[in-house]
Amino acid sequence: MALRVRSTLAAACLAAGLGGAAIAQNAPRGVDIGVNIEGIEDWARLSPFVDLMKGSRAWGLPEEPWKEGVRTDAQGWPLQDAGVVVKVLHPDAGDPKAAARTLENGVHQLSFQGRAKVAPVASEGVTVRKVAYDARTRQSTAEVVIGPQATQLMLSFTGTDGGVRDVRLVPSGTPASQTFNPAFRAAIEPFGTLRLMDFLKTNGNPSRNWAERTTPAAATQSGERGAAYEYAVQMANELGKDIWINVPALADDAYVRALAELLHRTLAPGRVVYVEYSNELWNSQFPQTAANRDAAVAEAAAGDTTLTKGRKCTAQQLKSAAGDCNPDWAGYFRVGKRTVRIAQIFSEVFGAGALNNRVRVVYATQFSHRNLAEQVLKNIATYRGKPASFLYGVAGAPYFYLDEALARSPRLDAATIHASMNQSLERDVLPFLASGIAKGGTFTKGVPYRGEDWSQPSLKALADYYGIKSMAYEAGPDFRQVEASLPAKFAANADARMGASIDRLLRQWFGCGNGLFMHFTLTSGYGRHGYWGLTNDPRDLKTAKYEAVASAARRPATDYRSCN
Repeated sequence: MALRVRSTLAAACLAAGLGGAAIAQNAPRGVDIGVNIEGIEDWARLSPFVDLMKGSRAWGLPEEPWKEGVRTDAQGWPLQDAGVVVKVLHPDAGDPKAAARTLENGVHQLSFQGRAKVAPVASEGVTVRKVAYDARTRQSTAEVVIGPQATQLMLSFTGTDGGVRDVRLVPSGTPASQTFNPAFRAAIEPFGTLRLMDFLKTNGNPSRNWAERTTPAAATQSGERGAAYEYAVQMANELGKDIWINVPALADDAYVRALAELLHRTLAPGRVVYVEYSNELWNSQFPQTAANRDAAVAEAAAGDTTLTKGRKCTAQQLKSAAGDCNPDWAGYFRVGKRTVRIAQIFSEVFGAGALNNRVRVVYATQFSHRNLAEQVLKNIATYRGKPASFLYGVAGAPYFYLDEALARSPRLDAATIHASMNQSLERDVLPFLASGIAKGGTFTKGVPYRGEDWSQPSLKALADYYGIKSMAYEAGPDFRQVEASLPAKFAANADARMGASIDRLLRQWFGCGNGLFMHFTLTSGYGRHGYWGLTNDPRDLKTAKYEAVASAARRPATDYRSCN
């Protein structure tokens, strides 16, 4: 975990120039709270990068940058006149401050290789000035002025001699060596771990081979293969955070080994990496779930009986889901198989002593389907070995929800929303953060799991039994993804009562002895697709949700004693 200053005494140690050991002796230990961060998109609310071009779309037509179709090199740089969508800010329905939310204004320095006439496209309030070209270096520079009312930034590059490359756009005064955005640094300050699932574009990532991944030299980091792992490592090293990375569902063993070697070679001593196989491979809305299921069926039909509880299955039996020849369960068991294989490869690269220390492999599962984790961990124990030999922890996503029927109502108010979500918190989440199993169909807190079958154990009970950690890969409030009563949902999301609900979740989570808690997500837009972010404006870190999670991260672990 990243060491965080939690007392005036610790702060004094830093001011005096004393080392980390002095701080560790005096600072009370806090709980482990981290955040998921947004993917790299032109419409994302907070990019880690100071260079706006790293979040741009792929290059398009000069007069219509949002339309792709220009020739590019292998890294995505245009080989002809072209345009680019750099940044777009969409308003949030129901946001009373929507008119005041604009792009970060001021003068930005533009530089690129090649010569071009640069102009804004469909970007009210944006001007380009002081364009200059150095024939000796073939380097061009300019100033891009983003006005106080600007909400989108698109640029055209015309009159080129074969396109442009190495385009960089940063606020004036930014050192050439600076990679990360000061606003991002400020927003992540309280949190020790960053989950990079969206940053790496895990959902639907098509990468199979290491050569297909995004590199730092790419024209943008926003493509379908996600951002470069090198930037994830730099984030950990430079910003003093542990990182949680996701291996693409289609990645082969050579990809995993190359990833492990990169991390082993470049991750700073003392930094921790959590490793997860893909994301939510039980969730049918994501394409990787079907891909994993298909791979499991093929492997089972080829003779891998570990995916079918020891039974030999033909392709026809798997197709008809005959008994243990069940394609869904084969897919779930393959997640365990693949997660173990990833752990083995990382152990081979880092050394066995690093596993569950610097390298922490996590099996992630569905929080509400408690038998799923029970059966997969049992499968690992039966066919692959003691789960604690491979896994640091088992992780779920304890979300509390707005009732689905209410979410569709056009006449919601904040009070009704809070009542519904608190009911979900009390009924669906808080009881299951304690150790326990179902007895007679009713979940019973405090009853230890002892290897029973189909006993619906909590993740904490499973973790205790197998000697691993109980974790949350995501968590928080879910307003459902429905376009109804958006202003009321916005108001409820911003209400102090939402911060209080999150605080109750965190107090129960840590009071029951669970481990690392990863809120989803740090920042996001609000509306039809959810209200996930702790804030929808990185300049506003005083929201009820942000303050609830940040305050919890700063409190000592001794504040969390009650498991109700």
